[in-house]
Amino acid sequence: MDATTKKDWGHIIEELRQKWGVPLAIVCMLAVWFAPTPVTLSLVGKKALVLFSGVFVLYLTEAMPIAITSLAVVPLAVLLGAVNLKGALEGFASSSVYLLVGAFILATAMVKTKLAERITYVILSKIGSSTRNITLGVMLVNICLAFLVPSSAARTAIMLPVCLGIIDLFKNEGRSNFGVALLLTLAFTNSTIGAGILTATTPNPVTVDFIAKAGGPAISFMKWLIYGFPPALLMTFFTWWYIYRTYTPEHAEIPGGKEYIKEKLQQSGSMSSEEKRTLVVFLGVIALWVSGEWTKIDVLVSCLIGVVALFLPKVGVLKWADAQKGVSWQIVLVAGGGIAMGDILMKTGAAKWLATTIFTSLGLHSLSVLALLVVVMFVVQYLHVVFVGTTAMATALLPIVLALAGEASIPPIVLALPAGMIVGGYPVLMFYSTISNILVYGTGKLRMEDFPRVGVVISAIACLLYAACAATYWRWLELF
Repeated sequence: MDATTKKDWGHIIEELRQKWGVPLAIVCMLAVWFAPTPVTLSLVGKKALVLFSGVFVLYLTEAMPIAITSLAVVPLAVLLGAVNLKGALEGFASSSVYLLVGAFILATAMVKTKLAERITYVILSKIGSSTRNITLGVMLVNICLAFLVPSSAARTAIMLPVCLGIIDLFKNEGRSNFGVALLLTLAFTNSTIGAGILTATTPNPVTVDFIAKAGGPAISFMKWLIYGFPPALLMTFFTWWYIYRTYTPEHAEIPGGKEYIKEKLQQSGSMSSEEKRTLVVFLGVIALWVSGEWTKIDVLVSCLIGVVALFLPKVGVLKWADAQKGVSWQIVLVAGGGIAMGDILMKTGAAKWLATTIFTSLGLHSLSVLALLVVVMFVVQYLHVVFVGTTAMATALLPIVLALAGEASIPPIVLALPAGMIVGGYPVLMFYSTISNILVYGTGKLRMEDFPRVGVVISAIACLLYAACAATYWRWLELF
């Protein structure tokens, strides 16, 4: 067998997932259907579990496109009799779904006008050309872009060519510590800072949606920033430091790095009218998000105001064709279907039954709130190993986490808020955990083991930090 026909483990696993994913989902659904119905679980709750088991397997295996799996929730839920058509469609009418559409359109303007690229090179030009400062600069760019580009995949895609250009300055085609450190910093700090900004990554608004539906408080952009940004910022700096310490670059200075960045900035020329208008719109939207507590203007309304402004004649910078290309309809559909699945689990009592079973079987009733927080954080975090993508993970796990909170007689936000932040901000264990990781791994400059080598430690520290925040900092802020 020659090199062109030889299959590696990745291809073998992919073939198995494609071949057996759907049959396995059907087997799981039939197993749940024919299993004895527990006394404490209603028939409609059992039907919801049948649906959940099949959807969960399809999300994990990706035997079908996950957007199609999410759409399948609607007909399957109705045909099984878990809910009526109106109930099955409620997830797709969620404000979170429309917030995602608006956020993607805003990001499209940033990319089209090259405002995001300009911001990147301006920050890098100020930070210096040492290898340490370049990795630090990439982290700082990630922090800035997280407020402006509401998609971790889009932010990574914007920054990746910049990082590859800097790596190439070493004229080393092989593997280097600097290359590994820079690319891991790009992907990981992009994710970690996203946990602290409501609009930075999809699981955040999904978490807000689930908490509100479980009877918890409404969480505004500013409230999420107050609760989530401090731990996210701490973890972002720790992540940068730990990656740099683990993969210390071979050289202290990048040859020609300062000239390269200066040249790229000069090529951008002076700021165009389109860039200025886009910046004004973004600053206006952010101002509305921050002042939402006082103006009472919802995050979604503020976002859509900005979207409309980007299309106004003589003011806007976008055409509808731009928006069609910029919106990730897959993510929108996954969010809608996932929220619908979560609603069904909660309304039918299936999530509560699952939580009760887990709570009893693991003996969690004897744990203190802090110990329960730590256990839930670790379980949720290390489930990143089996999930591809954070949106599907959030919609699958948050209903169960909320039911666990109810079983423990604590406010739903106590477990769900840190769990949602962990899901969205820390897909750092495997190269396939999120699109950002896949993008940097696809450069060929990283090995699979590079991700868990630093990700395991980052994950452990994050779990302890968020559990501590829920038990102390958030209580001091009277969150619950």
